[in-house]
Amino acid sequence: MQDDLIDDHLDEIRKAVKQLGKELSTHRFTTEEKTVLSDIVYTYSRQGVRTSENEITRIGVNWLLVDYQQNGANSVLARMLERLHR
Repeated sequence: MQDDLIDDHLDEIRKAVKQLGKELSTHRFTTEEKTVLSDIVYTYSRQGVRTSENEITRIGVNWLLVDYQQNGANSVLARMLERLHR
């Protein structure tokens, strides 16, 4: 049952990320975050999978949005925001 729900979320996220993003946005990452993102892109490129920091970031954002839409105050985003702003 949980696997089916995850698969549904993955399909929803895939559809969102496949759409060409036209809105520009700037994000500030720490050096460590940027390094890890670059390492992931490099690791996948060595395996023949073409990806980008932008694609990985959009996957993360869309996962947060799906989780928030489904779980509201119990979502990872809501719980993290609560911890950040106590």
